[in-house]
Amino acid sequence: MKKVLSLIVLLLFSGVYAQSKNCNCNQALEELIRKIESEYPGFSFKTKDISAYSDFKGNLLQKSKKANSNACPAILKSYADYFKDPHLWAGANGAPFSVSTTSGSVESIDINLQEFRDFVEKSTDKYEGIWSNDTYTFGIKKTNAKQYTGFIIESKYKEWKPGDIKFKLYANGTFEYALLDRTIETGDYKLPDENILHLEDVSVALVRRLPKPTLNEQQIAEKLNELNGFYFKRLSSKTAILKLGSFDYPHLKTIDSLIESNKILLESENLIIDLRGNPGGSTTAYQKLLPYISGKAIRNTGTEFLSSKTYIGNLESYKKTIDKNISTTALDEKINLLKSNLGKYVNFSISGETEVSVENIEMAAKSPKQIIFLANGLTGSSAEYFLFIAKQSRKVKIFGKPSYGALDYGNAYLNNLECSGYQVFMPTYRALRLPDYPIDNIGIQPDIYMDNSIRDWVTFAIDYLEN
Repeated sequence: MKKVLSLIVLLLFSGVYAQSKNCNCNQALEELIRKIESEYPGFSFKTKDISAYSDFKGNLLQKSKKANSNACPAILKSYADYFKDPHLWAGANGAPFSVSTTSGSVESIDINLQEFRDFVEKSTDKYEGIWSNDTYTFGIKKTNAKQYTGFIIESKYKEWKPGDIKFKLYANGTFEYALLDRTIETGDYKLPDENILHLEDVSVALVRRLPKPTLNEQQIAEKLNELNGFYFKRLSSKTAILKLGSFDYPHLKTIDSLIESNKILLESENLIIDLRGNPGGSTTAYQKLLPYISGKAIRNTGTEFLSSKTYIGNLESYKKTIDKNISTTALDEKINLLKSNLGKYVNFSISGETEVSVENIEMAAKSPKQIIFLANGLTGSSAEYFLFIAKQSRKVKIFGKPSYGALDYGNAYLNNLECSGYQVFMPTYRALRLPDYPIDNIGIQPDIYMDNSIRDWVTFAIDYLEN
């Protein structure tokens, strides 16, 4: 859950700074501290013990004076982690720093690509070949009896060049995979189909391109969707299940298609909505489900934004990307309101409501009588907010374990620090239900706790609904 996203995440690089500069670790930490102390909406709430915070900060500043560039990421991470906010992290190359893994220089392999293509085209080895996803094209070569090496052929990221070794597969079923910032993650891999290689722990699914896959593109897409956690199917004559693995923007079309092409399943007597492992993304993802789930109205908790030059700069940068034929009047009004309240909290509510707004729902003519949501500790952010509003319906129960707990601060942006190479991902608003109803690091609590003796949650849910 390293990249749990806010309710509506806008990953924009800040255009506020005109020029970056090289810094030592102490300078980088001091800049990060200034940024968070002045612009993080949860700062005052999370530093009520002023003495403890001052001691922590002072000790870290002393450490930073002796830290070189290799040791600095851990110090910056330690400071950001003090606030225990899943939407707040320090990092580089668009990814948070990690201390559970190691980072270093990337190995490379010297290989004649044309000779490799000619070889794998005739190979019967189930792993050797050319594989790809939306971001990379890899070659996988057997380097010894116990190891395969995955190397870059093409990459959308300039940080990774042809020949760089991205991952290694071992004969015992484990892998090592280098993330964008070159930290190394480990996990288990599997070959659910001869056409697809799945590195589940890093959410990487690769499609074999050479030798030529035995499935067509549509069949591959269907298998990838199910592998990535997107399907809608009937489990019995009374019960259907909708699995939603993520609400991130690249998956919105998939979700919309699932819903539109399976309206008959939305009218089942019972519906299970499986959000296990869903890290969140956009609230747009579940809007079409609300008429089948909710009552006549939903109470949404309000938010307030901390006005800062960085946030204003990000909105102005976003404005430049909007089509000239689309009106920016509402955005301009927000920007002007922020500019006139710099350093203060601003509420953008149109209705005049502050702590809560009531959203009227046009209910579907026919909808499930009973609905169970499945959630676990990896259900986060906007997926948690879906749980939050779904609980307001009398026909909904949540089965599982407490969700991730990342809902108190949101609308996060990725910003470049002036110190070259360093970034901070930081929220811009706080929920107005605070401090009465915190969710961060607590999670949405289930109605029925699924203990470890329950191996098959779906079977348990079906039994609850039908018997």
